[in-house]
Order: sequence, then structure tokens, then C-alpha cells
Amino acid sequence: MKSAKFLVLPVLCFLCVNLCSAQDMKAKKHDNPVWMYVTFVKFKPGMKTPAVKMVDDYFVKADKNAGIKAPIVYDFNTGEYDYIVAWEMGEEGISTLDYELTPDDAKWFTEMGKITGSMENAEAKMQEFYTYVEKWQTEIARKISQ
Repeated sequence: MKSAKFLVLPVLCFLCVNLCSAQDMKAKKHDNPVWMYVTFVKFKPGMKTPAVKMVDDYFVKADKNAGIKAPIVYDFNTGEYDYIVAWEMGEEGISTLDYELTPDDAKWFTEMGKITGSMENAEAKMQEFYTYVEKWQTEIARKISQ
């Protein structure tokens, strides 16, 4: 019982100090944040090579033709996933999430339609790519260095 009494005073002091210092806190926004989509991709067994070929033959060309900054891609040698793909959300940053289809996405899909011969063919290529993927996970991150 005596030991419980000795613990109460330090805990109360700790809480009081934290509450007092929290009153001095002020809101602060990040300076020029760059928001990123980061996607981890795991391909089905044997499908990595055709998936990478499709990316090179179509997706990279659509990025370039649309004037969109290409994503950063890493090929994992260990772990659960095969690739990590990270690209900036664009000029609107986190507000990009307000769109169903962003302006950059619209430009990209338009270029995919030109490369493949039609929007239907572009959609078919996207569906084909998805058949190569076992699973993926997308996260949102803020770039901390530029």
C-alpha cells in the first residue's frame, strides 16, 4: 500500500508537466510537402518477367508521352514483395486524393490509348497486367528529403 502512494506523486507530476507544456503547442504545417504513393507489388510465380516487359513497353512510354514524372522503382532481393514503386502525387499533393481520376491519370490513360490503338485496348492491357499480380499494397508517404 505504501509503494502505491509513492507512485502516485511522480505520475501526477508527470501528467501536470505534460498538460502544461501541451498548452504551449501551436499548429505547424509541413513546408512544401511532397506526398507520394508507395506501392508494394508481389507478382504471381513466373509472371515478373512479362509484367516488367509490359511496364517497359507501355507504362513507361505512356509516362513519357504524357509528360508525367516516372515513378521510382526498386526490385527487392529479399522479403515478401518483388517491387516497390513510388511516385509523387503531383502538383496538388495530398488533395489528389479528392479525385476519382486525376488530371495526370487522364493524360496517362489517353497516352495508353494512343500506344495500344484504343482506350479499350489500353483497358485490356491494364487488365492483363493485373493478372500478373498476386497482391499489392499501396501506402501514402511524405517525402522527407528532396
